[in-house]
Amino acid sequence: MGIFRFLLPGLKDNWKVVVLSILGAATFWFFNAMNKSYDTRVDYPLSYTFVEDSVVVIEPLAGQIKIDVTSGGWNLIRKTLRINATPINIPLDNPTEIKFLTRSSLIPMISDQLDGLRLIYVVTDTLFFNIEKKVTRRLPVYIDSISIPLSQSFRMISPITCNIDSAVVSGPKSTMEQMTPFVQLDFSNMSIDGNFDDELGYFVGEHVIVEPAEATVKFQVAKYLAREISIPIELLDFPQDSSAFLADNEITLYYTIKEVDEDEVSASDFSVTVDYSMRNMRDSSVGPILMYAHEKALDIVLASDRIKLSFPEDQ
Repeated sequence: MGIFRFLLPGLKDNWKVVVLSILGAATFWFFNAMNKSYDTRVDYPLSYTFVEDSVVVIEPLAGQIKIDVTSGGWNLIRKTLRINATPINIPLDNPTEIKFLTRSSLIPMISDQLDGLRLIYVVTDTLFFNIEKKVTRRLPVYIDSISIPLSQSFRMISPITCNIDSAVVSGPKSTMEQMTPFVQLDFSNMSIDGNFDDELGYFVGEHVIVEPAEATVKFQVAKYLAREISIPIELLDFPQDSSAFLADNEITLYYTIKEVDEDEVSASDFSVTVDYSMRNMRDSSVGPILMYAHEKALDIVLASDRIKLSFPEDQ
């Protein structure tokens, strides 16, 4: 404590001198240290040379390689901070044939391109490559109308139009060899409940490119309703003496109709007939026949395909 009391008055009066002295000493030490040689491990950037237009890179190429180097402090700082660090270039003369480069192959490439650094050791054991030949074809554009995801109760009421009939498809050889002879438009993740006019992509494999990238598709849809109605049955060739008659004189008819046309339909727009001459003698039944229906009614189904006959002696 006595020495601090002795120095404290001097520090108060000369603190700027003390600070400058410390900074000067630190600067001298730093510059002196930077002029020495050091060994270190760095992640050094890589670049590649090959004809990119004719191939497809399936897996990303390594962007850097781990190496041990030695050099002066200034060079190491610049390389570590990527200041003026020209990437090591890896030439790939036959990129689709080269699957990997081992450490022994990399050493001469790296040593020749290290500016201001001396290579000690290549830490990265192997660089792997997955590059395939690019294949390009023109394929027809296909729309699977059955798989178009319409919302419940909606139906298509117009032809489907597309602004293109074919597209240029490019991709890796292995993928292109497994493709269908057409390129299909992608309607996934949709629920269509109105007239459609939109641009769509395609169902294609990974790394596959299609030009044009999208196609414009148009079609109209409408909402349809499920309805039922009771129809009087018309008799044909039944005995005049009423010795045979139907157990039920009406039949329920189910149909589907466009929502906007629902009010146009009534029971008089349908006709159902049973022909006594077509009866089944074994079970005394006859099949109803739909004679005509409203032109806008779809998916018409009769509630029963056989109607029981009754006879007076049965009562």
